[in-house]
This record gives sequence, structure tokens and C-alpha cells, in this order.
Amino acid sequence: MFKMSVLLKVLVVFGFCGVKCSNAIEDYCSVNTFDDDIGGLMHFTKEPTNEEFAIVGKFKGLHCCAKGYKSIEWFKDGQPYPWGLDLSTLVIFPENANQTIFTHHVQSGDTGVYSCLLRNETVMQTHTINLNVFDKLPDDPKITYVSEDKEVFAGDTTRLLCEAFGGRVNLPDAHSEVIWLKELTNGSTVEVPAEVQKTISREEGQTFGTYLIFNETKLDDYATYICVISKPGNTINKSVTIKEKVRVQDYINRNPFPLKEVLIFSIVAIILLTTALVVIKQYGLQGLVMLKDRFGSVEENDGKRNDVLIAYAPKDSELVLGVMVPNLEGRGYNCVAKELSSDITNWRTALSQQAPSSRRLITILSPGSLKNSWISTSLYQALKQLQSIETPRLICVSLKDLPSSENETKNGAGETLASVARSMNVITWERSNDSRFWLNLCRELPAKRSVSSAVDMTHQSRPRLTSERSVDNLMVV
Repeated sequence: MFKMSVLLKVLVVFGFCGVKCSNAIEDYCSVNTFDDDIGGLMHFTKEPTNEEFAIVGKFKGLHCCAKGYKSIEWFKDGQPYPWGLDLSTLVIFPENANQTIFTHHVQSGDTGVYSCLLRNETVMQTHTINLNVFDKLPDDPKITYVSEDKEVFAGDTTRLLCEAFGGRVNLPDAHSEVIWLKELTNGSTVEVPAEVQKTISREEGQTFGTYLIFNETKLDDYATYICVISKPGNTINKSVTIKEKVRVQDYINRNPFPLKEVLIFSIVAIILLTTALVVIKQYGLQGLVMLKDRFGSVEENDGKRNDVLIAYAPKDSELVLGVMVPNLEGRGYNCVAKELSSDITNWRTALSQQAPSSRRLITILSPGSLKNSWISTSLYQALKQLQSIETPRLICVSLKDLPSSENETKNGAGETLASVARSMNVITWERSNDSRFWLNLCRELPAKRSVSSAVDMTHQSRPRLTSERSVDNLMVV
């Protein structure tokens, strides 16, 4: 039913309008267009008006003149075309590539906000037109378009448009018109020569206007121009100013930015930085140990008898006495060892008497030292016992990765095993990277200026590793 009403509307419009209506609108978007070509991009080809006016019962057309689009959609008050007769009597004029909608007998209900939506493959653009329909011809002219102030380069084309709606004046000696006047420096005005003015009209003379066109703008053309819109009994003046646009000269920099040099410097810096990062990753830890031994303060004459006290569980005795003690003594450290009981709560008491006489306390943490209970609660209790020993500086060596839990519950003090381990010096013995473990351990030990080749003969009775036994065999996990 809706489609039939739209078809009936089209037939009625063309029935009344016929050839006369077609001639009135088919050439509108092809004449008085801009001369500029912007490379096929979508753009308007004429000045798009935002305000349009009409008288009930008269002919009216709305236009959206453009190029570079793939489709045009029309809307009235947000409703897409086609419209029912109760919404609008305007129909699309297909011969004008859908750029125009019109009606031969405009109605009061046609008043509203019309918009055209232009689309191509990449861009969408909307133009809005407010249509006001009067029951009778208003006394004063209604401006549909006046160009804004412009800045133009000398020699370029300048185009101004002044257009208004005034209806048809049915008087033999009176008519409506638009003319351009030029304002002189003394404040007076003169009419612009006729050769640069071009009058236009549409909708059977109801809307009229005049173009002001300078094909090559000269210095004398930069001025303020007054658009005089005249209708019998009423006149409106609108001013538009043309200013000279200054061409910006390219500044020749006597000291140009050394782009090439900066680029080369940046590449070299990146290469050096990358190399440095690789070297630091490969040899950084070894370098820190060397710097510590070379420049670190030597801990002597401090009343301490030993460099290192190593506390361990009986199950870890072969690892401590057969591997750790010989390695540390070979690096010049004076070491003593002490077995710990299986009762964690006694660790603090057992170590508090002997620990103060040593510069470092190394405690071995393994499942064997915790009765094979390698869980967070046992480890937390052991670390807290060791943390309570005030002297000397503590180093914890873990023979197995500490258990981790993302949802580990905090105790009353807000601590977890992970937080306590981070606050203490826990070093994991990495079986796959034995040399890194020794470097991490030596970094925490006192500085040694030289390594003594002599080894205390009292240690010769301690069990040593044989070729058939490896460190992994001794680590109880």
C-alpha cells in the first residue's frame, strides 16, 4: 500500500509538471559548477545551501550536487526515502542522478529537515537542508546562501555567491535582484562591473542570486564587497571580504638538520646497546664478582674467625662436605660446617652461638632438612627461624625450587612464603647452570683479593666426589 502511494505521488507530480518541470531541474547540477578538479575525490560541485524556502502550491526543488560518489540517499526528519504523502510530497528526479528531489505543488507538511547522504568506497558525507514552507509570500527576502570571507592567492580564481528567496513579484515595473557593490577605502561604494557578475535564478524566478567571479584575482580585487538583496519594499545588505593569502616561502636552512648523521649514529648506538646487553647477559654476573673481589672492601680484623658457616641437614652432608666446602676453600674462603637437627624450631638456638664468629651464614634448604615436607608452611617456618638470627649475613641455598601458589593465603602479619623469600637472600642451586650458581653465591661472600692455593689439610678426611658420583646424585630432592 505504501509503495502504491509513492508511485501515485510520482505520477501526480510528473502529470502536473511534465516537460516544463523536467527542464527546470535537470540542468541545475550541471551549470555554474566549480572549475576545480580534485582528482576524482568526492566533493560538492556547487555551493550547497542550508536554508531553502517555498510557497504552498508552488514548485520546489532541493539539490545535492556532487561528484565522486557511488550512491546518494535522501532523508526527511531522519526517515529514509521514499516517503508517504503524509510525510513529504517531494520525489527524486532520477534523470539528475538522484541529486535532486522536487515537487510541483509544495505543501505545508513538506516543511522539515532534509539531508542527503553521499557514499563511495571510503568516504561518507552528509549535507543538511532546512526547508521552510510559507502559506503566503513573506515581505522580506530570505537568504539561502552568502559566501564567507575568503583568503585568496594573487592570480587564483575568486568566486562569491549571494542568493535569496523572494518569490515571484507580479508587478510590471518592479522586480527582485541581487547586485554586488565594492567598498572603497574612503567608505563609499561603487557597483562592481557587470562582466564579473553573473545573475542566476531557479524555481521560475522564486530564488535568485548573483555570482561575483574574478578569473585572476589582482591586488585591486582585495576589498570588502556588499551583496545587496532587493525586493520591492525591502533591501538586505551582506558584506564579504576578500583578503590576500600570502605564499609562504620555503626557508633555506643554513644549518639543516643532520638527518643522515643522526640516522647513522642511531644505528651504531642500537648495535652497541644490543651488543652490550648480550655481553651483560653472558658475562655480567662474572664481571660483578670480579669487581667485588677487586674493589670491594676486604672484611678483615673484624673479630670473626671464619668467612663462612655452612648449616645443613645430615642427608645433605656429602653435598656440603664433598662439594660446597672444597669449592669455597679453593676460592680462598675459610669454611666451617654444622649439622642441623630435624626440628626446625631448634635452628635458631643451634646457630645463634656459633654464627656470630662467621662473616656469612649459608643454610642449605632441602627436602631432607625439612623431613621431606617440601610445602609452603614448613619452608615459611624454616625461613622465619633463620631470619630471626641477627648476625651474620644470611645466605639460603635451596636445592629445589620453592613451591609457588598464585592464591597463597597471607598470615596474620600479611606475609606469604613468596614475600618472605623475596626479602631474604635465597639462591637456588641450578643443576643445568652450575657455574651461574657459584657466581651468584660468590657475589654474596666477602671480597677476596687473591685465591690461596693452599687447602687446609684437616679437610682431606672429608668425603670427596668420585668420577662415578655427580652433584645430582648427592642432592636429595
